[in-house]
Amino acid sequence: MASRAFARSDQLRAFLRFVCEAEIQDGGSKLTEYVIGVEVLGRPEGYSPAEDSSVRTRAYELRHKLEKLYSSELADAPIQISIPKGTYTPQFLKKPASAVPEIDLHPGSYETAPVLRAKERILPFNLLVGLAAGLALGAVTVSLLKPAPAKNAVDPVVSEAWGPLVRNGANVLLCAATPLHLVVGPEGHEAYGSPTYPAPPEAYPLFRQHRPLPDGSRLGMIFTDNVLGVGTMNAVVIAANTLRALGASYQILPERTASIGALHGRNAILFGAPVDSEAISRTLERTPLTVDYEPSVKEFVIRDRVSSRIIVPRKDSNGDFVEVYGLVTVINTRDSESGPLSTVVFSGITSAGTHGAAEYFASARALRHLKAIFTRESVNGFPAAFQVVVKCMFSRMLLISYEYETHRIVTK
Repeated sequence: MASRAFARSDQLRAFLRFVCEAEIQDGGSKLTEYVIGVEVLGRPEGYSPAEDSSVRTRAYELRHKLEKLYSSELADAPIQISIPKGTYTPQFLKKPASAVPEIDLHPGSYETAPVLRAKERILPFNLLVGLAAGLALGAVTVSLLKPAPAKNAVDPVVSEAWGPLVRNGANVLLCAATPLHLVVGPEGHEAYGSPTYPAPPEAYPLFRQHRPLPDGSRLGMIFTDNVLGVGTMNAVVIAANTLRALGASYQILPERTASIGALHGRNAILFGAPVDSEAISRTLERTPLTVDYEPSVKEFVIRDRVSSRIIVPRKDSNGDFVEVYGLVTVINTRDSESGPLSTVVFSGITSAGTHGAAEYFASARALRHLKAIFTRESVNGFPAAFQVVVKCMFSRMLLISYEYETHRIVTK
Protein backbone atom coordinates (compact mmCIF):
# COMPACT_ATOMS: atom_id res chain seq x y z
CA MET A 1 0.00 0.00 0.00
CA ALA A 2 2.90 2.37 0.71
CA SER A 3 4.93 1.43 -2.37
CA ARG A 4 5.87 4.01 -5.00
CA ALA A 5 3.75 2.16 -7.55
CA PHE A 6 0.62 2.92 -5.51
CA ALA A 7 1.74 6.25 -4.04
CA ARG A 8 -0.69 8.38 -6.03
CA SER A 9 -3.42 5.81 -6.59
CA ASP A 10 -5.83 6.15 -3.66
CA GLN A 11 -8.65 4.50 -5.57
CA LEU A 12 -6.50 1.54 -6.65
CA ARG A 13 -5.23 1.08 -3.08
CA ALA A 14 -8.84 0.98 -1.87
CA PHE A 15 -9.71 -1.48 -4.66
CA LEU A 16 -6.79 -3.75 -3.74
CA ARG A 17 -7.51 -3.71 0.00
CA PHE A 18 -11.23 -4.38 -0.55
CA VAL A 19 -10.81 -7.42 -2.81
CA CYS A 20 -7.98 -8.90 -0.71
CA GLU A 21 -9.95 -8.60 2.53
CA ALA A 22 -13.06 -10.03 0.86
CA GLU A 23 -11.10 -13.01 -0.46
CA ILE A 24 -9.62 -13.69 2.97
CA GLN A 25 -12.94 -13.37 4.78
CA ASP A 26 -15.15 -15.54 2.55
CA GLY A 27 -13.13 -16.63 -0.47
CA GLY A 28 -14.31 -13.64 -2.51
CA SER A 29 -17.77 -15.15 -2.99
CA LYS A 30 -19.40 -11.70 -2.93
CA LEU A 31 -16.88 -9.97 -5.20
CA THR A 32 -18.99 -8.78 -8.09
CA GLU A 33 -18.56 -5.83 -10.40
CA TYR A 34 -21.66 -4.20 -8.89
CA VAL A 35 -20.47 -4.59 -5.28
CA ILE A 36 -17.04 -3.13 -6.08
CA GLY A 37 -18.66 -0.25 -7.95
CA VAL A 38 -20.83 0.68 -4.97
CA GLU A 39 -18.44 -0.11 -2.09
CA VAL A 40 -15.13 1.06 -3.60
CA LEU A 41 -15.88 3.51 -6.40
CA GLY A 42 -18.89 5.15 -4.77
CA ARG A 43 -21.38 4.35 -7.50
CA PRO A 44 -25.05 4.85 -6.47
CA GLU A 45 -27.24 1.93 -5.48
CA GLY A 46 -28.90 0.40 -8.53
CA TYR A 47 -26.31 1.62 -11.02
CA SER A 48 -25.82 -0.50 -14.16
CA PRO A 49 -22.34 -2.06 -14.65
CA ALA A 50 -23.29 -2.69 -18.28
CA GLU A 51 -23.45 1.05 -18.87
CA ASP A 52 -20.64 2.05 -16.48
CA SER A 53 -17.31 0.34 -17.20
CA SER A 54 -15.40 2.05 -14.38
CA VAL A 55 -14.88 -1.14 -12.35
CA ARG A 56 -13.50 -3.03 -15.35
CA THR A 57 -11.23 -0.11 -16.20
CA ARG A 58 -9.90 0.16 -12.63
CA ALA A 59 -9.37 -3.61 -12.48
CA TYR A 60 -7.31 -3.40 -15.66
CA GLU A 61 -5.25 -0.57 -14.16
CA LEU A 62 -4.81 -2.48 -10.89
CA ARG A 63 -3.50 -5.58 -12.69
CA HIS A 64 -0.89 -3.50 -14.46
CA LYS A 65 -0.02 -1.64 -11.29
CA LEU A 66 0.65 -4.95 -9.51
CA GLU A 67 2.78 -6.15 -12.43
CA LYS A 68 4.78 -2.93 -12.21
CA LEU A 69 5.20 -3.37 -8.46
CA TYR A 70 6.50 -6.94 -8.70
CA SER A 71 8.73 -6.24 -11.68
CA SER A 72 10.54 -3.40 -9.91
CA GLU A 73 10.17 -2.57 -6.21
CA LEU A 74 9.16 -6.02 -4.97
CA ALA A 75 10.76 -8.26 -7.58
CA ASP A 76 11.99 -10.61 -4.83
CA ALA A 77 8.78 -10.75 -2.78
CA PRO A 78 8.14 -14.41 -1.84
CA ILE A 79 4.37 -13.89 -1.98
CA GLN A 80 2.84 -11.84 -4.78
CA ILE A 81 -0.74 -10.68 -5.25
CA SER A 82 -2.34 -11.25 -8.64
CA ILE A 83 -5.84 -10.58 -9.98
CA PRO A 84 -6.36 -12.82 -13.04
CA LYS A 85 -8.20 -11.46 -16.04
CA GLY A 86 -11.90 -12.26 -16.03
CA THR A 87 -12.23 -12.15 -12.23
CA TYR A 88 -11.97 -9.72 -9.34
CA THR A 89 -10.81 -12.37 -6.86
CA PRO A 90 -7.12 -11.99 -5.97
CA GLN A 91 -4.68 -14.85 -5.82
CA PHE A 92 -1.66 -15.05 -3.52
CA LEU A 93 1.15 -16.58 -5.52
CA LYS A 94 4.21 -18.17 -3.97
CA LYS A 95 7.31 -17.38 -5.98
CA PRO A 96 9.39 -20.53 -6.66
CA ALA A 97 12.60 -20.47 -4.63
CA SER A 98 14.75 -21.01 -7.71
CA ALA A 99 12.97 -18.48 -9.86
CA VAL A 100 15.05 -15.88 -11.67
CA PRO A 101 13.49 -12.44 -12.26
CA GLU A 102 12.25 -12.20 -15.85
CA ILE A 103 9.98 -10.13 -18.02
CA ASP A 104 6.34 -10.95 -17.30
CA LEU A 105 5.23 -10.54 -20.89
CA HIS A 106 1.60 -11.48 -20.69
CA PRO A 107 -0.44 -11.24 -17.51
CA GLY A 108 -2.13 -14.51 -16.68
CA SER A 109 -0.42 -16.50 -19.42
CA TYR A 110 2.24 -18.17 -17.25
CA GLU A 111 0.93 -20.54 -14.63
CA THR A 112 4.03 -21.82 -12.88
CA ALA A 113 3.43 -20.40 -9.41
CA PRO A 114 1.19 -22.42 -7.08
CA VAL A 115 -1.92 -20.60 -5.87
CA LEU A 116 -2.45 -20.39 -2.12
CA ARG A 117 -6.16 -20.75 -1.49
CA ALA A 118 -7.72 -19.43 1.74
CA LYS A 119 -7.25 -22.60 3.77
CA GLU A 120 -3.65 -23.07 2.54
CA ARG A 121 -2.44 -19.52 3.10
CA ILE A 122 0.84 -19.30 4.99
CA LEU A 123 1.01 -15.53 5.53
CA PRO A 124 -1.60 -13.29 7.20
CA PHE A 125 -3.09 -10.43 5.22
CA ASN A 126 -1.36 -7.69 7.22
CA LEU A 127 2.00 -9.23 6.36
CA LEU A 128 1.04 -9.34 2.67
CA VAL A 129 0.15 -5.66 2.83
CA GLY A 130 3.48 -5.05 4.56
CA LEU A 131 5.28 -6.80 1.72
CA ALA A 132 3.49 -4.59 -0.80
CA ALA A 133 4.68 -1.62 1.21
CA GLY A 134 8.25 -2.87 1.44
CA LEU A 135 11.62 -1.54 0.42
CA ALA A 136 12.04 0.44 -2.79
CA LEU A 137 14.64 -1.55 -4.71
CA GLY A 138 15.24 0.75 -7.66
CA ALA A 139 13.76 2.77 -10.44
CA VAL A 140 11.18 1.22 -12.75
CA THR A 141 12.82 -0.28 -15.80
CA VAL A 142 11.11 -0.02 -19.14
CA SER A 143 10.38 -3.59 -20.21
CA LEU A 144 11.85 -3.17 -23.65
CA LEU A 145 15.23 -2.27 -22.11
CA LYS A 146 15.45 -5.35 -19.89
CA PRO A 147 17.81 -8.15 -20.91
CA ALA A 148 15.96 -10.89 -22.74
CA PRO A 149 15.31 -13.93 -20.54
CA ALA A 150 16.72 -17.30 -21.47
CA LYS A 151 14.77 -19.31 -23.99
CA ASN A 152 13.82 -21.93 -21.43
CA ALA A 153 11.88 -19.24 -19.51
CA VAL A 154 9.27 -19.18 -22.30
CA ASP A 155 6.31 -21.51 -22.08
CA PRO A 156 6.77 -24.39 -24.57
CA VAL A 157 3.43 -23.75 -26.27
CA VAL A 158 4.50 -20.16 -27.03
CA SER A 159 7.77 -21.45 -28.48
CA GLU A 160 5.83 -23.93 -30.61
CA ALA A 161 3.37 -21.37 -31.98
CA TRP A 162 6.03 -18.74 -32.67
CA GLY A 163 8.69 -21.25 -33.77
CA PRO A 164 8.33 -20.78 -37.55
CA LEU A 165 8.89 -17.04 -37.10
CA VAL A 166 12.14 -17.34 -35.16
CA ARG A 167 13.89 -20.47 -36.38
CA ASN A 168 17.21 -20.22 -38.20
CA GLY A 169 17.98 -16.87 -36.56
CA ALA A 170 15.42 -14.98 -38.59
CA ASN A 171 15.49 -11.19 -38.29
CA VAL A 172 11.74 -10.62 -38.08
CA LEU A 173 10.25 -7.50 -39.64
CA LEU A 174 7.57 -5.86 -37.49
CA CYS A 175 5.57 -3.66 -39.83
CA ALA A 176 2.87 -1.35 -38.42
CA ALA A 177 0.15 0.26 -40.52
CA THR A 178 -0.23 4.00 -40.04
CA PRO A 179 -3.80 5.05 -40.90
CA LEU A 180 -4.45 8.31 -42.69
CA HIS A 181 -5.63 10.93 -40.19
CA LEU A 182 -6.83 14.49 -40.18
CA VAL A 183 -5.05 16.20 -37.30
CA VAL A 184 -6.57 19.34 -35.78
CA GLY A 185 -4.23 22.17 -34.77
CA PRO A 186 -3.57 25.90 -35.19
CA GLU A 187 -4.80 27.27 -38.49
CA GLY A 188 -2.01 27.90 -40.96
CA HIS A 189 0.30 25.22 -39.58
CA GLU A 190 1.64 23.06 -42.40
CA ALA A 191 3.37 19.74 -41.84
CA TYR A 192 3.75 16.29 -43.39
CA GLY A 193 3.49 17.93 -46.82
CA SER A 194 -0.18 18.78 -46.27
CA PRO A 195 -1.79 22.20 -46.48
CA THR A 196 -4.14 23.34 -43.70
CA TYR A 197 -7.88 22.92 -44.19
CA PRO A 198 -10.44 24.92 -42.14
CA ALA A 199 -11.74 23.01 -39.10
CA PRO A 200 -15.54 22.76 -38.73
CA PRO A 201 -17.25 24.52 -35.77
CA GLU A 202 -17.79 21.26 -33.85
CA ALA A 203 -14.00 20.77 -33.68
CA TYR A 204 -13.59 23.71 -31.27
CA PRO A 205 -15.37 22.32 -28.16
CA LEU A 206 -13.76 18.93 -28.74
CA PHE A 207 -10.31 20.50 -29.03
CA ARG A 208 -10.80 22.51 -25.82
CA GLN A 209 -11.70 19.42 -23.79
CA HIS A 210 -8.04 18.56 -23.26
CA ARG A 211 -6.02 21.32 -24.94
CA PRO A 212 -5.67 25.08 -24.40
CA LEU A 213 -7.04 27.35 -27.11
CA PRO A 214 -6.83 31.12 -26.63
CA ASP A 215 -9.92 33.15 -27.45
CA GLY A 216 -10.04 34.16 -31.06
CA SER A 217 -7.67 31.42 -32.21
CA ARG A 218 -8.58 29.51 -35.34
CA LEU A 219 -8.19 25.80 -35.93
CA GLY A 220 -7.17 23.99 -39.08
CA MET A 221 -6.71 20.38 -40.17
CA ILE A 222 -3.82 18.64 -41.90
CA PHE A 223 -3.50 15.15 -43.33
CA THR A 224 -0.91 12.78 -41.89
CA ASP A 225 -0.06 9.09 -41.90
CA ASN A 226 2.38 9.47 -38.99
CA VAL A 227 -0.17 8.38 -36.37
CA LEU A 228 -0.08 5.00 -34.63
CA GLY A 229 -3.10 3.76 -32.65
CA VAL A 230 -2.58 3.01 -28.96
CA GLY A 231 -3.71 -0.59 -29.44
CA THR A 232 -1.41 -1.08 -32.41
CA MET A 233 1.49 0.33 -30.40
CA ASN A 234 0.74 -2.11 -27.57
CA ALA A 235 0.58 -4.99 -30.05
CA VAL A 236 4.03 -4.09 -31.41
CA VAL A 237 5.46 -4.02 -27.87
CA ILE A 238 3.94 -7.43 -27.08
CA ALA A 239 5.39 -8.97 -30.24
CA ALA A 240 8.80 -7.40 -29.65
CA ASN A 241 8.92 -8.67 -26.05
CA THR A 242 7.91 -12.16 -27.13
CA LEU A 243 10.56 -12.27 -29.85
CA ARG A 244 13.20 -11.09 -27.38
CA ALA A 245 12.15 -13.77 -24.91
CA LEU A 246 12.56 -16.32 -27.69
CA GLY A 247 16.04 -14.98 -28.50
CA ALA A 248 15.06 -13.61 -31.92
CA SER A 249 16.14 -10.33 -33.46
CA TYR A 250 13.68 -7.97 -35.09
CA GLN A 251 13.30 -4.65 -36.90
CA ILE A 252 10.35 -2.28 -36.42
CA LEU A 253 9.20 -0.08 -39.30
CA PRO A 254 6.03 1.84 -40.17
CA GLU A 255 4.55 0.47 -43.36
CA ARG A 256 4.76 3.82 -45.11
CA THR A 257 8.58 3.46 -45.03
CA ALA A 258 8.56 -0.28 -45.79
CA SER A 259 6.99 -1.05 -49.15
CA ILE A 260 5.36 -4.41 -49.73
CA GLY A 261 8.51 -5.44 -51.58
CA ALA A 262 10.45 -5.15 -48.31
CA LEU A 263 8.55 -8.19 -47.04
CA HIS A 264 9.91 -10.47 -49.74
CA GLY A 265 12.08 -13.20 -48.31
CA ARG A 266 11.52 -12.15 -44.68
CA ASN A 267 9.54 -13.44 -41.77
CA ALA A 268 7.17 -10.65 -40.81
CA ILE A 269 4.51 -9.59 -38.33
CA LEU A 270 2.01 -7.07 -39.67
CA PHE A 271 -0.11 -4.83 -37.46
CA GLY A 272 -3.31 -3.01 -38.41
CA ALA A 273 -6.46 -3.22 -40.51
CA PRO A 274 -6.61 -4.03 -44.24
CA VAL A 275 -8.09 -0.60 -44.97
CA ASP A 276 -4.87 0.99 -43.67
CA SER A 277 -2.33 -1.42 -45.12
CA GLU A 278 -1.58 -2.68 -48.60
CA ALA A 279 0.45 -5.57 -47.21
CA ILE A 280 -2.33 -6.70 -44.84
CA SER A 281 -4.98 -6.19 -47.52
CA ARG A 282 -3.08 -8.43 -49.94
CA THR A 283 -2.34 -11.02 -47.26
CA LEU A 284 -6.01 -11.31 -46.25
CA GLU A 285 -7.60 -11.00 -49.67
CA ARG A 286 -7.81 -14.80 -50.07
CA THR A 287 -8.13 -15.93 -46.48
CA PRO A 288 -11.47 -17.18 -45.08
CA LEU A 289 -11.66 -14.34 -42.54
CA THR A 290 -10.96 -10.65 -42.93
CA VAL A 291 -11.71 -7.23 -41.41
CA ASP A 292 -14.06 -5.41 -43.75
CA TYR A 293 -16.53 -2.53 -43.85
CA GLU A 294 -20.17 -3.63 -43.86
CA PRO A 295 -22.57 -0.96 -45.24
CA SER A 296 -25.69 -2.59 -43.73
CA VAL A 297 -24.45 -1.94 -40.17
CA LYS A 298 -22.20 1.03 -41.03
CA GLU A 299 -19.31 -0.56 -39.16
CA PHE A 300 -16.17 -2.55 -39.75
CA VAL A 301 -16.83 -6.21 -39.03
CA ILE A 302 -15.12 -9.59 -39.13
CA ARG A 303 -16.30 -11.16 -42.36
CA ASP A 304 -16.31 -14.94 -42.85
CA ARG A 305 -16.11 -15.52 -46.59
CA VAL A 306 -16.90 -19.23 -46.15
CA SER A 307 -20.17 -18.95 -44.21
CA SER A 308 -21.03 -15.34 -45.21
CA ARG A 309 -21.37 -14.59 -41.49
CA ILE A 310 -20.36 -11.20 -40.16
CA ILE A 311 -19.30 -10.55 -36.56
CA VAL A 312 -20.39 -7.06 -35.53
CA PRO A 313 -18.84 -4.97 -32.71
CA ARG A 314 -21.01 -3.84 -29.79
CA LYS A 315 -21.52 -0.28 -28.50
CA ASP A 316 -22.92 1.14 -25.29
CA SER A 317 -25.82 3.57 -25.00
CA ASN A 318 -23.47 6.49 -25.74
CA GLY A 319 -22.32 4.96 -29.01
CA ASP A 320 -18.87 4.06 -27.69
CA PHE A 321 -17.37 0.66 -28.52
CA VAL A 322 -17.30 -1.77 -25.60
CA GLU A 323 -16.76 -5.00 -27.52
CA VAL A 324 -14.67 -5.31 -30.66
CA TYR A 325 -12.87 -8.17 -32.37
CA GLY A 326 -9.28 -8.97 -33.19
CA LEU A 327 -8.07 -11.28 -35.93
CA VAL A 328 -4.91 -13.39 -35.79
CA THR A 329 -3.70 -14.74 -39.12
CA VAL A 330 -0.77 -17.15 -39.32
CA ILE A 331 0.62 -18.21 -42.70
CA ASN A 332 3.71 -20.42 -42.91
CA THR A 333 4.97 -21.13 -46.42
CA ARG A 334 8.18 -22.42 -47.96
CA ASP A 335 10.34 -20.45 -50.34
CA SER A 336 12.78 -22.51 -52.39
CA GLU A 337 15.62 -20.03 -51.91
CA SER A 338 15.02 -18.59 -48.47
CA GLY A 339 13.71 -21.63 -46.63
CA PRO A 340 10.63 -21.41 -44.39
CA LEU A 341 8.81 -18.08 -44.47
CA SER A 342 6.21 -16.99 -41.94
CA THR A 343 3.78 -14.11 -41.87
CA VAL A 344 1.64 -13.27 -38.83
CA VAL A 345 -1.01 -10.56 -39.04
CA PHE A 346 -2.50 -8.93 -35.97
CA SER A 347 -5.56 -7.07 -37.20
CA GLY A 348 -8.91 -6.04 -35.81
CA ILE A 349 -11.84 -3.69 -35.50
CA THR A 350 -10.15 -0.57 -34.09
CA SER A 351 -6.61 -0.74 -32.75
CA ALA A 352 -7.98 -2.35 -29.56
CA GLY A 353 -8.80 -5.40 -31.67
CA THR A 354 -5.22 -5.45 -32.95
CA HIS A 355 -4.00 -5.25 -29.34
CA GLY A 356 -6.28 -8.10 -28.27
CA ALA A 357 -5.12 -10.27 -31.17
CA ALA A 358 -1.47 -9.84 -30.14
CA GLU A 359 -2.24 -10.47 -26.45
CA TYR A 360 -4.09 -13.64 -27.37
CA PHE A 361 -1.34 -15.07 -29.57
CA ALA A 362 1.31 -14.33 -26.95
CA SER A 363 -0.67 -15.94 -24.11
CA ALA A 364 0.39 -19.47 -23.19
CA ARG A 365 -3.02 -20.16 -21.69
CA ALA A 366 -4.84 -19.02 -24.85
CA LEU A 367 -2.49 -21.00 -27.09
CA ARG A 368 -2.97 -24.17 -25.03
CA HIS A 369 -6.73 -23.77 -25.38
CA LEU A 370 -6.38 -23.19 -29.13
CA LYS A 371 -4.11 -26.21 -29.52
CA ALA A 372 -6.69 -28.34 -27.70
CA ILE A 373 -9.33 -27.15 -30.19
CA PHE A 374 -7.09 -28.17 -33.09
CA THR A 375 -6.50 -31.55 -31.46
CA ARG A 376 -10.27 -32.17 -31.31
CA GLU A 377 -10.31 -31.47 -35.04
CA SER A 378 -7.60 -34.13 -35.56
CA VAL A 379 -4.88 -31.54 -36.23
CA ASN A 380 -1.54 -32.26 -34.61
CA GLY A 381 -0.07 -29.09 -33.12
CA PHE A 382 -0.63 -25.80 -34.92
CA PRO A 383 -1.62 -25.89 -38.62
CA ALA A 384 0.63 -24.30 -41.21
CA ALA A 385 -1.97 -21.59 -41.79
CA PHE A 386 -4.93 -20.60 -39.64
CA GLN A 387 -6.96 -17.65 -38.39
CA VAL A 388 -8.49 -16.92 -34.99
CA VAL A 389 -11.14 -14.35 -34.11
CA VAL A 390 -10.64 -12.84 -30.64
CA LYS A 391 -13.43 -11.09 -28.73
CA CYS A 392 -12.04 -8.00 -26.99
CA MET A 393 -13.66 -5.99 -24.19
CA PHE A 394 -12.23 -2.51 -23.76
CA SER A 395 -12.97 0.93 -22.38
CA ARG A 396 -11.38 4.32 -23.04
CA MET A 397 -8.82 2.80 -25.38
CA LEU A 398 -7.73 0.27 -22.71
CA LEU A 399 -8.06 -3.44 -23.41
CA ILE A 400 -9.88 -5.10 -20.49
CA SER A 401 -10.08 -8.75 -21.55
CA TYR A 402 -9.87 -11.03 -24.57
CA GLU A 403 -11.16 -14.50 -25.39
CA TYR A 404 -11.43 -16.99 -28.23
CA GLU A 405 -14.44 -16.51 -30.50
CA THR A 406 -13.95 -18.76 -33.54
CA HIS A 407 -11.31 -19.91 -36.01
CA ARG A 408 -10.66 -21.12 -39.52
CA ILE A 409 -7.88 -23.39 -40.80
CA VAL A 410 -6.54 -22.08 -44.11
CA THR A 411 -6.25 -24.96 -46.56
CA LYS A 412 -5.22 -23.15 -49.73
